[in-house]
Amino acid sequence: MTCLIAVGAAAAMLTAACGSPGSAADGVDGADGATGQLKVTTLSLCNEISVLWAQKKGIFEKNGLKVELVKAGGGAAGLAAVQGGSADLAFTNPFSTMLAMNSGIDLRWVATAYGTPKKGETPSNAVLVKEDSSIRNGKDLQGKTVAVNELGGINQIIVQQFVTDAGGDPKKVKFVALPFGELASAVASGKVDASQAPEQYSNTPGVRSLGDPYMQVGKDRWLVFAGYVGTAKFVDENTESMKKFLASLKESNTAINDPANKDEKYKIEAAHCGQDAGKLATDPENPYFADVPMDAMKQMAQILVDQGQTDKLPDVEKLVPEYSRS
Repeated sequence: MTCLIAVGAAAAMLTAACGSPGSAADGVDGADGATGQLKVTTLSLCNEISVLWAQKKGIFEKNGLKVELVKAGGGAAGLAAVQGGSADLAFTNPFSTMLAMNSGIDLRWVATAYGTPKKGETPSNAVLVKEDSSIRNGKDLQGKTVAVNELGGINQIIVQQFVTDAGGDPKKVKFVALPFGELASAVASGKVDASQAPEQYSNTPGVRSLGDPYMQVGKDRWLVFAGYVGTAKFVDENTESMKKFLASLKESNTAINDPANKDEKYKIEAAHCGQDAGKLATDPENPYFADVPMDAMKQMAQILVDQGQTDKLPDVEKLVPEYSRS
């Protein structure tokens, strides 16, 4: 159940965002005991379960928050919404956020939604090649055509690093964009040499997986895949509410990571993302955690530099508030 969020257009969309930086409201921190109102963007993805569970189970309300989910077309659109003032927190990914920061938008990463598996855990992504392909590792992707769901997106950047870590040159890889539903079939038919896709697509007849590129890049640590971001102005002015939001996600994660709640978890996910609960129960999942692992975020910042996405190393110390760090 991998979430895939746009990266490339983030800076442009933020620059074009209307309104002044800030929140959907004038602020949510109020008198003791007052309920804070938060507008949080959603992409209607299955693995937004942490915030969904906290909302459905009254965890936000218990902690003095009322959270309204606001539909956004992607992670970059969510960042534009918080910059324009139509949302308070955006559901997005670290790469989009760091590139936006480097473009001059002052942002804060308040909480993580989920990460990617680390070495030894169950993979949630795959680099697919034909069953009889001579491609054995990332270096072998040089000179090949690789399909991803979006050019310049988080998956392309990770595959580039996957190639680099194997001793290859990602500049010699040709990337093309295909819809999710075509990523595996395009490999099986020979339309492309390889593709990056959710792990469940590795069951497609005629293909095999080189492994999860996120696991291989992250090695012995979880990478951060998605989380919740606000403008520095809003986050700094509403610190108590941000701490309550983070605490709510932590409590939610304790519940959703409990096997006793798995049936109800999948029902809530299915209602949100329009998929079958039984099917979701068989799909690989990303690890759910709310704190921000700083080593992983710093590694991802360096990947942006190494892959030529930015010349300036993103300032992760500035991005992540002290109370959000693990």
